[in-house]
Amino acid sequence: MTQQNENALNEEYDAKMTRKYQGQIKDGSLKIGDQIVGGDPEVTNLRFLEKFDIQTLKIRIRIDMHIKLRSNTIKELNLGHQRITIENKLLNLKVDDLELENLEVLDLQLNNLENYQLYNLAKFKKLHTLNVSNNVSMNNVDLTHIHSITSLTKLTMQQCDLRNIDLISSLVNLEDLDLSKNTDLDLSPLCKLKSLTKLFITNCDLKNIDQIVLLTTLEVLNISFNLLKNVNSICQLVLLRELDISWNTNLDIAPLKGLDGLIILNLSGCDLRQLSALKPLVNLKTLELTSNYYINIFELQYLKNLTHLYLADCYLISVYVLRPLTKLEELYISHNKIVHLDANINDMTKLERLYVQGNSISDFASVEKHKNFNSEDEYGFRSFEITDQQIPSQEDLFLAQKLRKIESPNIQLKEIYIHCKTFQTTFDSLKLQINAILNSANHIQFTSSIAHLFEKLNQPVSQ
Repeated sequence: MTQQNENALNEEYDAKMTRKYQGQIKDGSLKIGDQIVGGDPEVTNLRFLEKFDIQTLKIRIRIDMHIKLRSNTIKELNLGHQRITIENKLLNLKVDDLELENLEVLDLQLNNLENYQLYNLAKFKKLHTLNVSNNVSMNNVDLTHIHSITSLTKLTMQQCDLRNIDLISSLVNLEDLDLSKNTDLDLSPLCKLKSLTKLFITNCDLKNIDQIVLLTTLEVLNISFNLLKNVNSICQLVLLRELDISWNTNLDIAPLKGLDGLIILNLSGCDLRQLSALKPLVNLKTLELTSNYYINIFELQYLKNLTHLYLADCYLISVYVLRPLTKLEELYISHNKIVHLDANINDMTKLERLYVQGNSISDFASVEKHKNFNSEDEYGFRSFEITDQQIPSQEDLFLAQKLRKIESPNIQLKEIYIHCKTFQTTFDSLKLQINAILNSANHIQFTSSIAHLFEKLNQPVSQ
């Protein structure tokens, strides 16, 4: 088929679908979330919309066409994943061609912005949220006009290959900034952002936080996956309520003891052994300590306001020391070396989620007495979830060419991460967002449509 014939067919199809939806478009009965396939830019009147999302509405219109969004009501414009390049002039049209004077949110992530000029962004006087993430050559983009968008309160620039962020310093109203996955950044311009309350600088090869501790207005800070060995002077951030400093190996957490206002703390993957620095943090409600091998959890008993505790993959042999934590609602102790669950679990009367998979527990008699356990529920549990250790491991299950016998019925599996070396040539890793119910010994029912994946997995694969 020639390109000309293909274009003709596309135009005919678009016209047909436009006629189909034209009545709904004109009378305004078409709402956000309805699927529109096709559409004539002149006919597609979006006056009744406050949000224009290319992906949600599924409008088959190329962004580089002469779209005339004659609407003063659109507040959110999502142009992510649209391969916008210098050849596209959508955002740089004259004001009378692009009436978006009330635009508040603009999403340009995952495009091909390389030599693009963002000069017309300044005309959006009400713009408060801008996302240009994952445009890997943003360093070549003309950013000189970003400094004039002083209305911005949230700016996301993940993985943009940034080198210089001087222009950001003029955004005095900025409250939320994400510069993750940009390495070798000079953070000194940030000190001028007096309204900044949220800062995300993950995967940036940071070796110190000297500039960050000057931002005394911060309430949320994420500096995970960096090269930090210590966080000296972090106690200067007295307003911090959430701190994620995970996956900074061999981290000295002693300076954290001064952050007694913390409510959420993530220290996963930091090679921690002792937690004495956490004892004063009595206001903590959520604590993540996953993948800190051989950690001593004795000090956790003093954090009596904890509601969510993550201790997966820590080589624990017992959690008896946690018995004073009666406010716990979720406890993750999966993939440890625990062989017995103490009866004191029943003292945690607010516990609704208990994750113990990957241990060697064979007796759940103590858990069955918990008030949230309900053996008559459809899944075996009402809100109290537990993974039976008698079923085969995920690896054993998926190494088989066919599903093997499942010993225990009424088990609910959620968000299982599977990595099987046998199938590495087919799937290096597979994360299944599933809600599967094992109904009987030889039958497995999937409530989401992933059966085809298992058909592929069950095919023999060469080693």
